Amino acid sequence: MSKRRFRVLLDTSFILPMLGFETDMEVREVISKLRHYEVHYSDVSIIEALWKISKIIKTEEEMSVVAYGIDLIKGTFSKVDLNGEAVKVALKLYRMGHKDLVDNLLYGLSAANDMHFLTLDAKLREYVEKNNLKNTIVHPPQL
Repeated sequence: MSKRRFRVLLDTSFILPMLGFETDMEVREVISKLRHYEVHYSDVSIIEALWKISKIIKTEEEMSVVAYGIDLIKGTFSKVDLNGEAVKVALKLYRMGHKDLVDNLLYGLSAANDMHFLTLDAKLREYVEKNNLKNTIVHPPQL
């Protein structure tokens, strides 16, 4: 399969640096590789990122960096919208005991849209594997 057809949905960790939020080296290294893939984002990640960032930004300049980052994400990557199947998968995961609804929604989007879900979350991957669910999860070293 060509890298360009390798469809990747970004977890929030990979959205944060585009909004001016400091992240670790592993995330920054992967961002430089994304141009080789068909990359998607969800407003679920944007909202989660804004929730985290809103607690620390203080100046108009920081707000402008975040706004620019939102425009950059929307202009560079393809948006994937929530749909009934993704929500159904997310709620099933929640009922099964995985209580991070944001991760569940993002995983549900990847499963419902035949995408790979790029995340640092090893616990989610373990949970998916342990419960014999569709494994869409990829970690940075796999790219």
